Amino acid sequence: MQLVNLNLAPILSARSLLNCNADDLPSLLKEIEEEQDLGNKFMKLFIILQNFQMDDFAQEMQNQAFLHRHVFRFLNPPTPRLRLLAIAGPGNMSQNAPLDFVLFNQNVQLDYYYVVDADTPFASVPEHDVAILALGESTQHNALHAHIEANRRKWPRPFLNHAPGVMRCARDRLFALLKDDHELKVPCTLRVERRDLKNELPPYLIRPIDTHAGDGFEKIPDLEALAFYLDRHFSDWFYVSEYIDCAMDDGLFRKFRIALIDKQPFICHYAISENWIVHYKSAHMELSLQKRKEEEKFMLEFEDVFLVKHGACLRRVAEKIDLDYVVLDCAESADGRLVLFEADNGAWIHDTDPQEIFPYKSKVMNRAFSAFTQMLLKAQSCGSDREARA
Repeated sequence: MQLVNLNLAPILSARSLLNCNADDLPSLLKEIEEEQDLGNKFMKLFIILQNFQMDDFAQEMQNQAFLHRHVFRFLNPPTPRLRLLAIAGPGNMSQNAPLDFVLFNQNVQLDYYYVVDADTPFASVPEHDVAILALGESTQHNALHAHIEANRRKWPRPFLNHAPGVMRCARDRLFALLKDDHELKVPCTLRVERRDLKNELPPYLIRPIDTHAGDGFEKIPDLEALAFYLDRHFSDWFYVSEYIDCAMDDGLFRKFRIALIDKQPFICHYAISENWIVHYKSAHMELSLQKRKEEEKFMLEFEDVFLVKHGACLRRVAEKIDLDYVVLDCAESADGRLVLFEADNGAWIHDTDPQEIFPYKSKVMNRAFSAFTQMLLKAQSCGSDREARA
């Protein structure tokens, strides 16, 4: 494997795009129209279309970009203190960790190397200080992960995250891994083929395998509801899982996102919803001062209150998953135990909520972002020490 210096023209990242407003769109489109680098042209279109959730069109633009090259630069500070290479696969922010949100103001150069298929060569890769596996868990990615893992073992630079740990994040594997921890509740989850769903006795939760953000995620109370569900979802395989009722005394549901960075926990958001499917966006935290005050209290007291209660459990989770960077979606059960719904190395953590509405978030999120950068610097230092000893 040869490391080569590439003078890549940077692309406006998804995080940087959020700093633009509607008045900037004509100039962005004009810039794309005049772009001579066809790889960058199509990747820029991908970023913009992804932002507008035009997923199919965006994916086609990304596929066109890959016909020209596989490496793209998304953060390009003039004098970076570190160069990070993210190893990714085809797809959008739900498939690959959007690390530009984590590193936006961290003075780190960020390149993405896309492994398009299991034959993508690693004969030469861009020069970097640290690499990280950004590709998330999916049955569609199994061959890519096997290919990346085979090359990771002989990588010339420090390499964070690894395919075996990512595979442990699959919903059924996560349950098998952690089900014996008595201070933790993980929904019992099975992979079930479509034709065998009739053998599963409701009630249960169901979702198509390889979906994200609640797509196709529903509660099945009876066989009639299952038939209606299958008329609308055509996947061959589904996750079937138990429903853990996490409603509190006020009837509301809470879910919080915790990033394990170098196996240390950092709170990233706390959502309160009337719906048992809790997503931060649909919870509309921006519309409720009471909800935001509760989130602020939870985030500011995270270390002194929450970690005193659940810190040991989170440490066991971190050790068993064994990833340098992974994001957890959690809740608390009625009996006070930690509930772990999901672990995902590709999940989104960010600080893009309006400062005037969420003034408490930046300070909390900057702790996580700084911890991520410190993890990279530590890996770089360890790699430099190994090279010196060699």
